[in-house]
Amino acid sequence: MDEEKKQEAGEAHPAEQQIPTQPSVPIMPSEVPKEVQEEPQEIAQPTQVFVPKSAPAGEEAKPPRWLKIKGFFVECKRVLRITKKPDATEFKTIVKISGIGIAAIGFIGFLVHFLKELVF
Repeated sequence: MDEEKKQEAGEAHPAEQQIPTQPSVPIMPSEVPKEVQEEPQEIAQPTQVFVPKSAPAGEEAKPPRWLKIKGFFVECKRVLRITKKPDATEFKTIVKISGIGIAAIGFIGFLVHFLKELVF
């Protein structure tokens, strides 16, 4: 409520006051720190790919098994970081959809078995 009153009175949020819409003075490249200038180049660099020296020209090289295992664990960590525990409504929805899927697969299996008994 206080924010609504401030907005009606013409007062803006403090964060909105600090962000200029357009820079008043253009920024010269010499004023930008080197770390910031080099950052886009670091992002644009391709990732390292394992290519053994003995690979034929037209054939793709397979990475070693330890790289595959390492990649798998990296993906597992990433998935575990972004997952969350579902709330009650999400859980109920998941259970309903899973139940419908199991019933549909069971019905299809029954139909196949029934048709097999009729034909043979």
